[in-house]
Amino acid sequence: MIKNTHFYKLLVIPNFRNFWFVQTFMLVAMQFYFLSLAWLTIDFTNSTMILGTLLTIASIPRLILVPIGGVLFDNLSPKKLLVANISILVTSTIIFTGILFWFPVQTWMLVLFAIFFGITSALFLPTTFALIPKLVPKEYLQSANSFSQLSMQLSNTFGPAIAGVLIALYGVTAVYSTMSIFFIISLVFSFLLKNIGVDVKKEGQNLTIRSLSKDIMGGLKIVNKNKLILLLIVISALLNLSIVGPQQIGLPYIANQTLDGGAKNLGFLMSSLGLGTLIGVFIIGFFKKIKSKSVMSMIITILLGVFWSFVGFFPQHLYVIASFLLMSGICVGILNVLVVTLIQLQSPADAIGRVMSLQLLGSTGIQPITFLIVGWLLGVVSPAVLFLLSGIILVITAGISLCFKRIRKPNANEGEQSEILDLLKQLEDLRGDVEKGVSQGDAIWAIEMCQETVANKYLDGHNNWRRMINR
Repeated sequence: MIKNTHFYKLLVIPNFRNFWFVQTFMLVAMQFYFLSLAWLTIDFTNSTMILGTLLTIASIPRLILVPIGGVLFDNLSPKKLLVANISILVTSTIIFTGILFWFPVQTWMLVLFAIFFGITSALFLPTTFALIPKLVPKEYLQSANSFSQLSMQLSNTFGPAIAGVLIALYGVTAVYSTMSIFFIISLVFSFLLKNIGVDVKKEGQNLTIRSLSKDIMGGLKIVNKNKLILLLIVISALLNLSIVGPQQIGLPYIANQTLDGGAKNLGFLMSSLGLGTLIGVFIIGFFKKIKSKSVMSMIITILLGVFWSFVGFFPQHLYVIASFLLMSGICVGILNVLVVTLIQLQSPADAIGRVMSLQLLGSTGIQPITFLIVGWLLGVVSPAVLFLLSGIILVITAGISLCFKRIRKPNANEGEQSEILDLLKQLEDLRGDVEKGVSQGDAIWAIEMCQETVANKYLDGHNNWRRMINR
């Protein structure tokens, strides 16, 4: 099986290898930040309200700036964007480390750093997903996403544990010093990225509030036009609604109310889900080709819904719950890779940042609503009903999705239509340039023939392709 996959070859690609190191050190440092923020805030203020406020402050910029981050990715050099983001993090983290070492902590210091961290992470996240298609050939994309998701899951698993050990042994200042080192390492590797500049046509364009708004709206139009992307973003949001809320609120409720062992058992349950996710992203990386990623995504979603539905039915049996969580985690890991890969393949090359930012917004922006709904539901229904309803939502969503022909039979070469439309757009621009010059009737005729040939072959003879490329 390994001989038929690109999974083991990815680190041989210099750009992907360098970006993987950038991503890995950045994500581990982010996990350090969230754990140290919680510890420092509780230790200094003894107030969960202030901690909640700081976490909200860090998350609000993500809701606002993630779409802007996608626009910046599409219009600026990804390398320059990465370097700028990481440079701000390096500077602010070093300054904050010095403050922790020399001065007593004040609440306003925590707030200020939370703002800086929220802004830079909001601009970094779209880049994480949108850059990969620029670094690897299309046939490597699924394996590359699996490798990237594996890095994320490992950082989520081991980052907090390492940070906790550092705090216990050397204090919070050691954590922020290590964060600074990790950010500096990420910065070094970001300088090693090569040949991933922005489209030459966009390089000299100035970004204004009006142009940013226009580009964000353009991203929304692209998503609305491509029903598969729209459906995948909706599924990401429903996955978040059905999984994250019950995981963060439902599982602690079960561990606290029905299982002996409390926090110990909660850690075991969370680890089971996390281990399953790691296994899932690892497994999917070894599949070179899947005939229909969209159909496979819906099948995995149905399986996830089935496994998730049974989590709450055995509140007295720790290992039975853990087994269902392990299987659910495997489905989540596979689904994360397939959905991200599908969206990347379907997105126009010059708009992938905006599309991925909307996917992130759909999957993470709904979290506050998720927590509110789940918290309210657990006040009126049992955990068994909560997990059952969540599973039913997933099964129904996937079942309805399979009724759409666009899901069952997507383009043989996914994303091909977007690439062809990009080519037709370039030819149309060239035709306009020729028309503005001296009479070039033969050249215009040749361009028109080329356009019609491409449209007939790849777009089923669509006569409205000019309107499609000018949307």
